[in-house]
Amino acid sequence: MSQTRILIVDDDPTTVLLYSRLLQKAGYATTIARDATQAVSEAHRDPPALIVTDLMMPAGGGVSVLERLAISSKTSGVPILVMTASEDAALVHRATTAGAVRVLKKPVEPTAFLEAVRDALGQSGS
Repeated sequence: MSQTRILIVDDDPTTVLLYSRLLQKAGYATTIARDATQAVSEAHRDPPALIVTDLMMPAGGGVSVLERLAISSKTSGVPILVMTASEDAALVHRATTAGAVRVLKKPVEPTAFLEAVRDALGQSGS
């Protein structure tokens, strides 16, 4: 049985490493993208079960990822969980409107992060 694969999108290497290790310890496989362009390309190449993206990144932010993946039949069904340190309520609203299943405020406590991942994957209570 193959592992559920999650695409992590963030330009901060420390954040990527932290959440990737956390997900791997929880039994998930991870793929990494460093910006919105790379995320969209990777998601189209091999759609993951879930995408976890930051909002503020070079080459288009998380809202761009949401909008670009929503218009593709290949990726429109992939749930996207957003994490952000931004205090910009309008940006958070745009992310939700663009299709984010949930927006988490960074730093996200590990237990809350894994719970949000399981919820987004429909694995609550597993």
